[in-house]
Amino acid sequence: MRGAVARMRVVVLVGAMSLALAGCSQLSALAPVGGDALAEVRFGAIDALQAQRIDILTAPVCAVEADSTTVTCHGTTLTGADILVRSSTADDAAIEVKVGGETVYDGALRDLIDEAARG
Repeated sequence: MRGAVARMRVVVLVGAMSLALAGCSQLSALAPVGGDALAEVRFGAIDALQAQRIDILTAPVCAVEADSTTVTCHGTTLTGADILVRSSTADDAAIEVKVGGETVYDGALRDLIDEAARG
């Protein structure tokens, strides 16, 4: 039981730190070392939305599809438009970010993350 409480505290602390950093430009720089392919797709989607100055109400939540290589993410803009992201877990993944059915980014995931990290 103590171990579960300690793990929960770590999860809450990490979540709080993430929220605190959400407004920082350094957050984008964390993406290349911040997690697995699923996390990189999420960071890339957020980077693409921020680059287009699209206000996010619900940040994209990503999941790996049953084929274990396709990643899809869903979120919402401040104006209520749906955010849909499609990518993959491949090292050379492409990413497509759509808002309200309109493509706002379609290209290499690595290029998107690298550009955001440069600021």
